[in-house]
Amino acid sequence: MYEVSEMLGGSMSVADEDEVEDELAALEAELAPAQPAKVVLPNAPNTQPVAAQDPIAAEEEEEPQPERRQLVPA
Repeated sequence: MYEVSEMLGGSMSVADEDEVEDELAALEAELAPAQPAKVVLPNAPNTQPVAAQDPIAAEEEEEPQPERRQLVPA
């Protein structure tokens, strides 16, 4: 932290600044992966899409649900 404050204040020599930059490059190289992660994507579909059912017709085909009543205390 002291080196950063000195560099911002302009009191670091060129050699000190080069040393800090080299250290930063070494840290970045250490943290960077050797090879980028391989992304596996799914294959695109090769069939025609199927038409969706009419939602109104689908509701009519379902069995009617018994009406539910909520009990309310008297």
